[in-house]
This record gives sequence, structure tokens and C-alpha cells, in this order.
Amino acid sequence: MGMQKVLQTGLTVGMSSTSGIHSSKPKPAPRELDGANLQPQSYQPSPTSRISFPVAKGSPVQASHLCIGAWPWGDKATWHWDHDVEWPRVQAAFQHLYSSGINFIDTAQAYGDGKSEELVGELVKDLPRDSYVIQTKWLGDPVQLNNIIHPVDAPYHALKGSLKRLGLEYIDIYLVHGPIHPQSIATVAKGLHRCVEEGLTRAVGVANYDPEDVLKMREELARWNIPLATNQVEYSILRRWPEIHGNMQTCKDNGVVFQGYSALGNGRLTGKYTEENPPPKTYRFSKYDMADIKGTLDVVRQVAENRGKAMASVALNWSVSKGAVPVVGIRNEEQARQAVDALGWRLSDEEVKEIDGVSLEGNKTVFWQQG
Repeated sequence: MGMQKVLQTGLTVGMSSTSGIHSSKPKPAPRELDGANLQPQSYQPSPTSRISFPVAKGSPVQASHLCIGAWPWGDKATWHWDHDVEWPRVQAAFQHLYSSGINFIDTAQAYGDGKSEELVGELVKDLPRDSYVIQTKWLGDPVQLNNIIHPVDAPYHALKGSLKRLGLEYIDIYLVHGPIHPQSIATVAKGLHRCVEEGLTRAVGVANYDPEDVLKMREELARWNIPLATNQVEYSILRRWPEIHGNMQTCKDNGVVFQGYSALGNGRLTGKYTEENPPPKTYRFSKYDMADIKGTLDVVRQVAENRGKAMASVALNWSVSKGAVPVVGIRNEEQARQAVDALGWRLSDEEVKEIDGVSLEGNKTVFWQQG
């Protein structure tokens, strides 16, 4: 079974906090947090603004405040990728994003069994290396033999494969995809050290880690004089769990950049889907019945109409207002325009409070979404 099918199967049975054994009934976020945890109104990053990811040596990685999610590119198990139809659309979308100043792409070894990495490499192959930021991830599959036989070097060997697919000599940020690795955090940190020491990645981070494990990884990396650069967790209007339960604050207090993936709830926050036209069953993050989130979508839609913005732009700006770097999947030029239009302005504090009032807490899982 390929990694993309392993990932989709895992999400189906319980890695996603709203699928499999987990309830998909929405739980409202605590009302006392309506309008809480906001950046000052002066914080209005533009598409050309940059956020710094700490590194062990050299200058920090400078990335845009919005990240292009490349999971759909080449991935058939979850996203039903049709290369002949979609590849030209992705190329046009990336051209719009790149020319607008968005320089940050997120991919992973598991996305499309490496096809996503290959397509990312195609997009950037003729661009100056210092003009874009590539982030990929090591899955750490607990049943993969290499993770058992070579516990320290597994992330290193996997990264060598990623670099070959990307056509690059190094990446900018290397993440542990989730807390499922059979190795201890200390062992993984040692493996990440080798990746940094040999110049294969500039920065390292984690994904789906809870606050306690974020601090453990930060401590173990510090033994090698490597900073923990980032934690990437599902975060949106439909899942405020990391804000409510301390993950975002832990990151902020320790100089760790917080990234929020599925920032549009697998498309549910865009207005594209309705009760009559729900998302595909494989879109398993924030997998609520559309009827159950109608009230949330009505408020986001009204704010968007008042602003003259797309719902997606408002939902992404909400994430930025909370201090997150949203990771958003983009498959066509219109989605690219809406993503770019999420930056360079700010929702008012009152608008954020109004959206918070219909936001959801979400949940976590022991299998994957621990953060």
C-alpha cells in the first residue's frame, strides 16, 4: 500500500479527529474566548511580507505569511488528482502566487507517494533558489521497516529521497509529519541533527504535536544546538483546539512559528459546498455535516459580503489575525487569487469576535492529531 493510501486509510479510521471512531458532531468554542488571542491591528502582513523561521546556522528562513499547501498535487487517494486536467491549472495558480510574493510551499513524502514533491520540483526548477521556501515532511510510519532497523537515520534517508524527487540540494524546512514514529523524540532529534549537519535542510520542525511534545522536541534539539522552528497543526474557524488548549501559546512563548493546516476546513469554509453538494468523503479534516455548520458559514459569508471579499479570503485573514501562518491547498488560479487577497488588510476586532462566536472547538486524537 502506497503512503498516500496509508494516510487516507489512517484518517478514515481515526487519525482525523472527526472521522472513524470519533464523533463528527461540532462542539462550539468557549464563548469566553470570543475575540481573544488577537494580533494588534497594526499586524497586517502583505503577500511580500516575510516571517522568520529560526535555523541552527546562517540567516533565518524568510517565508511568506501564507503557505501553499501541495497535498492535492498528484494525490489520488484523498484528492482524486487528474494530472492532465489539473496540472495546467496548478501551474497558472503558482505563477499568480509567486508573482504576487507568496514564496512558501508545503509538501510531504506521503502526498501522492512522492508525486507532490516531484510536481513542486517542476514548478521551481527554473527559479532562483533563494526566491522560494520548500517545506516537506517525514511520515515516520511505525510499520515501515526502515524506521525500525535504522531508527536514527530514517529521517535522513527519507529526506535524501525527497531531495531527489524535488530536484534540490537542500530544503528549507523539514518536519516530522506526526507523532506516530516508533522512535523516541530524542532519537528523532538526533536524526534531524544529521539532516541539518549535512546541509540537507536549513530548519526543522514538527506537525500534529501537542504542547508537551513540542517542548520535548525543542529540548532534545537544543542538545544539538538546533532550534525547533515550527509546529504545524490543523487550525481554522472549524477547529480552534490548538488556540483553546495552549498549543499556539506554547509556540509563541518558545519562539516556534505556528502553522495552521486545513485553514479552510478542506474547502468547507469557501462557500463551495452545501447540504445538497457536500465535500467528497475523503476530505476528512473538520468533517462535519454541512447542515451542522450552516450557522458558522452564514456569519463568514455575511462578513465576506460586507467586506467585498471571498469567504476563503476572510477565513484565511481570520487565521492571520490570530497569529497563525495558514496552510491552504490551492489547485487553480481563482483559489490563488483568493489566497493572495487574504493578506494586506485585517478583519476588525469586532468582526473576529463575531466569527469566534460561531467557531468550533474541534477535538484531538491519540493517533495523529494530538495538537
